[in-house]
Amino acid sequence: MKKNLSGRADFFLDKRTKEAPCLFLSELIRICPMNIVYPPSRYEGLEILSCSGGHHFREHLHDAYVLWLNSETGEKYTVSGGKRILDKGEVSLIEPEVPHANSSCHESASHLRSFYCTEAFFQKQYLHIYEKEYIAPLGNRVVENGSLWKKLTILHEYLLGEQDIFHSDELVLEAFSTLFAECGGRELKPVRDGCDWRIKAAVDFFHAHLEHQIQLEDLAEQFSCSSYHLIRLFRFQKGMTPHAYLTQLRLEKARQCIDADVPFSQIAPMVGLADQSHLTRQFKKRYGVTPGQYRRQRLLF
Repeated sequence: MKKNLSGRADFFLDKRTKEAPCLFLSELIRICPMNIVYPPSRYEGLEILSCSGGHHFREHLHDAYVLWLNSETGEKYTVSGGKRILDKGEVSLIEPEVPHANSSCHESASHLRSFYCTEAFFQKQYLHIYEKEYIAPLGNRVVENGSLWKKLTILHEYLLGEQDIFHSDELVLEAFSTLFAECGGRELKPVRDGCDWRIKAAVDFFHAHLEHQIQLEDLAEQFSCSSYHLIRLFRFQKGMTPHAYLTQLRLEKARQCIDADVPFSQIAPMVGLADQSHLTRQFKKRYGVTPGQYRRQRLLF
């Protein structure tokens, strides 16, 4: 049987999708430990992650929506304090900057497929489909829809290989039209945000001062609460401490800097990390690849 780009049997792919082999697979595998791949994307506001084989991602966050599934097995994950298993045929949507953790249920037969979508990308696709805008946010949700799961799997596999732009655009619209239909279609309603104002203000402060050293006591004083109470608020509403959350924001900013071709020596001070070694250790822990490996992946295509 013919193999797909990740080495998994492509029993679910249609004839059109099989026609786009990835010319760079051997090079990607050579520089990608654990088969973790962050390929570049031709779509502004859309990035993907491919992780085949067993994996365990500790609590982390993204600066965009993450739409994800596992095409080979179930996926254990936690978000907003809840634990569950994402089964085959299900798709999870998690809002930007919402901490979560995930790991594959099977150590070898696994393929995590993630789409990182900015709000602007969602708005653009929704406008294409419905000729109107929607009011954010979409919220955290699990969609049990086998058709959506299959369309996203096919799209993800196609984006890993050489692409016919016409067909790629079709696959994007087909997949995201199904997603929006599951979220309400033309009548899509925003999900209420119940976050404490102090947490919102603290996160805004983090974004504005990533390059500075921030003291917990000073932060708590700004919001008229004790350091202990602020930690409890973050744990309750974000699932992690203020320091852990700030570190995740710094790493997402570092990743953006790498994509913008900022020299490695300049990135650590720009995001408030001690030095380049500190950046490398934290980046590898978070993304599964070093900053250098990540940059090489982005330049391969």
